Amino acid sequence: MVIDGISQSTGVERLIDLSPAEAGVLLVISDRAGAQEWVRLVLPAEELIAILTDHPEGPQAVVGMSGDEARELKVEVRRNEVLLAVGESDAAVGLDDLMDALASVLPAA
Repeated sequence: MVIDGISQSTGVERLIDLSPAEAGVLLVISDRAGAQEWVRLVLPAEELIAILTDHPEGPQAVVGMSGDEARELKVEVRRNEVLLAVGESDAAVGLDDLMDALASVLPAA
């Protein structure tokens, strides 16, 4: 499922695409035109859901896989907004939108 976001560092619109993956959920952050892909990570869904539901203070790290390389996604819940960042690439999205997108790609319990 694709949701709209915006870079907090540059103000540029982003697309966040979530889809099912064998090891959890595939997160792709790209530019609005789809020409530039900034982030592609397979993340453990349980860790991401725990952060989104518990709303811990400050940025939280979730380690995901980008090909054979482990990379760290920083997730920070700010009221009804979630900031996602990997290195210099970032996107802010609505908390409800992100939770709905996750629910749509995960198998029913």
